[in-house]
Amino acid sequence: MDQQSDELYRAYNQTTIYELLERLDQAGLKRTVACSDDEIGAAERVLKVPFPPDYRHFMKEVGGPSKGKPWHGLFRIDELVSLNRHMPIFQWFGGLIGFGNSGFMVFAFDFRHGINPPVVSVGLSASEWADVQVEAPTFTEWLERTLPNVRK
Repeated sequence: MDQQSDELYRAYNQTTIYELLERLDQAGLKRTVACSDDEIGAAERVLKVPFPPDYRHFMKEVGGPSKGKPWHGLFRIDELVSLNRHMPIFQWFGGLIGFGNSGFMVFAFDFRHGINPPVVSVGLSASEWADVQVEAPTFTEWLERTLPNVRK
């Protein structure tokens, strides 16, 4: 992706995540404590990946999600690095960076596809790449499909 295309992608996703967060606010869903650029940058450096622009913007606005609804299952910034470094699923499937879970299903970015990774799901007992399923092309689209009361 050239620089101009990358800038357009970032601007589009920032606007889209902002609109999604506005709909969440209107639905009465509470935001939690926001993350700083330093916290996000530190996690990116340890994990050796740049987070997708829409996820980065989400973390700056909503931050380390709490365990309460609607953010149940999304990793807080302080959990993100530790869980990705220590959960076996992320060692078995290199290139996946997890950001949340639901029961025995983990949601992750699949960085095998470059710097604009799709959101994938994989079961904690998965053993083959065929078990990794694409859920959405972007974090914003995944979030919109996943959280209640945010559909247009």
